[in-house]
Amino acid sequence: MNPTWHIEIAGCSIGLTDMRAVRNELQEVYDEFGRRGDAFKAEGGNPHLCHAGCSHCCRSGAVFAVTLAEAVCWSLAIDALPSATQRSARDLAAGLLERQHRVFSDSGGPTDVPGERDEAVFSHRVSKLNATGPACPLLVDDLCTVYADRPMLCRAYGFPVDAYAVHSDQAIVFRSLCVLYEDKKLTDYVRAEDLKRRLGELSLRLGGGRDWGRFTSPEAILSRVRH
Repeated sequence: MNPTWHIEIAGCSIGLTDMRAVRNELQEVYDEFGRRGDAFKAEGGNPHLCHAGCSHCCRSGAVFAVTLAEAVCWSLAIDALPSATQRSARDLAAGLLERQHRVFSDSGGPTDVPGERDEAVFSHRVSKLNATGPACPLLVDDLCTVYADRPMLCRAYGFPVDAYAVHSDQAIVFRSLCVLYEDKKLTDYVRAEDLKRRLGELSLRLGGGRDWGRFTSPEAILSRVRH
């Protein structure tokens, strides 16, 4: 049976398989991360300083990579926004996409081909783009307009999370801790490597068994899901 759902993203037209089940399972992943985050906050020795209205991470360096499953659900949430909010977000994302093309091109190496990206090269390029300090197009009055449907990295920000950390034999360096946590003592961290792997598994299933790799947040914001 041919897929009845498609996403147009970054020049790729992708047929989507098991759409309803994958969306439900993605929400279960998000819910599980929420429970683990709540348990972390409930432990008195763990500072949790992130709060509504503090949008430092969204106002500077807010370009990141998302899986196919995250991009699809994010795109549907953006489609549900008021039309004026949608237009504003997508206009800003289009500007960021132009910046992305320049940064990726200036980075050297192979031509960027969405859907066929080398993960190491792509991650390096996203880091360079993020260093230019872009703000998230979905931020309005210091609040996220699609907060309930935000991707996993947005949920992880503000926590020490192993899934987005750099591991060595001696230590774990938590890259996704926000600036509020500088010089704060941590007694524990949130385990989420299994949930991050689950994002990849769901995306593989959603993409009909093909690994489409990851997409940038501007690409996801500009994507369109069709039934």
